[in-house]
Amino acid sequence: MVELPELPIIQDATVGTLRLAGTLDKRLPSMPGGATNDLAFSDSRRLAAEQYANDIRASYDVSRQYDQRNRAVARARARQNDRSLKNSDSQGRINRRKLQGQTKRMEHSAILRNARDYLGMGTDMFR
Repeated sequence: MVELPELPIIQDATVGTLRLAGTLDKRLPSMPGGATNDLAFSDSRRLAAEQYANDIRASYDVSRQYDQRNRAVARARARQNDRSLKNSDSQGRINRRKLQGQTKRMEHSAILRNARDYLGMGTDMFR
């Protein structure tokens, strides 16, 4: 009897295998090394948190500068008002006294008006 040679292995010839035949041979791209600046495989959450913290820090710095400027302007206006009142000699004393009296009178009249309008009391009963 004559020995038959061994038959070669038949490859899979299904539709899926034939469709992928050209793509299986392609080489995948290499992974980036640690020395490269490719950030595709870095910790993006940490980078995003650092960026957010820097943005918050910058905005807080701007608002703090606004606050400092507003306080400085308010102090300058207060100094200017005090200086104008102090520098006006006897007229300044008269004006301060008049202002103080008007303030006390306005406060007292507001109490009387509140008693009359909201509480329904006569102003003579309130005294």
